[in-house]
Formats: sequence, C-alpha cells, structure tokens
Amino acid sequence: MSDYEKRYLAMLDELSNSPEIQVYYEERGSVEEQVGGAQEAFELIADEQGIFLDPSLHRTFLRFEELSCHWGVECGDVYLTGEFSLYHLAAAMLTVGVDLATDDTPEEESTLYSELRLFDDHPRGGGDTLAALRIHPGMTSPEVWYYHGTRGVFKLDLNYSEYLDALLTTKGTYGWQYLFTDVSMRDIDFQGAAENIQNMLKIFPEIFPDHDYEPFRVRLAERLR
Repeated sequence: MSDYEKRYLAMLDELSNSPEIQVYYEERGSVEEQVGGAQEAFELIADEQGIFLDPSLHRTFLRFEELSCHWGVECGDVYLTGEFSLYHLAAAMLTVGVDLATDDTPEEESTLYSELRLFDDHPRGGGDTLAALRIHPGMTSPEVWYYHGTRGVFKLDLNYSEYLDALLTTKGTYGWQYLFTDVSMRDIDFQGAAENIQNMLKIFPEIFPDHDYEPFRVRLAERLR
C-alpha cells in the first residue's frame, strides 16, 4: 500500500472505530492489479484518451476499484451525515459523459454533462449529488465539478488531489464541496449545506482531533459574507 492508500484506509478506520459514528455502509474495494500503479495508469489514460496528466497527481493515486462509506453521527442536538464513493482514476477518466440532462436542460449545460467523468458518487443519501472531472486537450490537471440534482453544476476551486485531501478531513459531509464554489451560503438554497458544515466544524474536532479544520472555517466564513 502507498502512504496515501494507507491514509484512506485509516480514514475508514476512523469512521468505523469511532463510538460516536454509525456506519450505514462501507466498501473497501479490491486493489486494481491489472492497470498497475500511477505511472501505468497515467500511461493507459494517455494511450486511450490522449490526456497526459501531471505527474504531481501521482501523490494521491488510489488503486482501489472503489472506496465507499455512508455514515451518520448524533451528538447532543447535532445530527450530521455524509457519504463518498470513490472510483479508480483510470476508470473515471476512461468513461466520459454523465447522464444528467433532461428535456429542459439548456444545450450548453448538456454539453458540459457529456464531458464529465464521474469519480465520487453519493448514491445512498446524497440527494442526487456527485463529483466529476472535466479535462480538455492540452490540460494536464482536470477541473473538478460538483453536481446537485436541483441546483445544477458548480466548478470547484480545487484540483483532483486537493479534493481527495479535503475529503480525508470532511469525510464526505454532505455539501462540503460548496466551500470551494463561488456561492453565498447565506442564500436559502445553500443554508442546509452551511448548517451541515457548521455542525461538522463543531463536533469533528472532538471526534477526530488529529485533523486541521481551520482551512474549512476560513472557507465557511468567506461563503457566509
């Protein structure tokens, strides 16, 4: 196991071993051995898609076919829940297009959906949300987009590796991705997500004290201005 793979397994252990957390679902997928490590996966993506990913993304490469957790915690008057379901980067990059468009979807938005590559799904409690990658010829680091079934799609102010880093701390708290979008969380559409994040910042430092929550506090303050 790479150091980063060990960090993700340790995060699942944090959730499953915590007496405060109830894990509703967990999957620790097998290690994908046919593709190989980061170098081999990146070469496959280049051969199949003509996309040459930045070697800096090797740091966060995960070989698991899938890694998932759906959890909840009730602490005093606070109830918090979250979810993530990560797919192998090669599988994500080689599967283009997410079926999100309806008859009422504007053409520009439909085109965007056809360019997305799903890598983090929330099928068990996420209320029709997911995170996906988007990359154009000549780019070496994919954009990260977050989709919500009734609010549309949002480009995130972080890259793929930064998303995975943040997920280690947020553990998939629903709505954490909005911290990295250009939205006001004072808007009624985002108040539920803001409350989730406030609750996360209230109880996670006690449950998981080995993580740094200050960057998320700063981000939330910016979104609530």
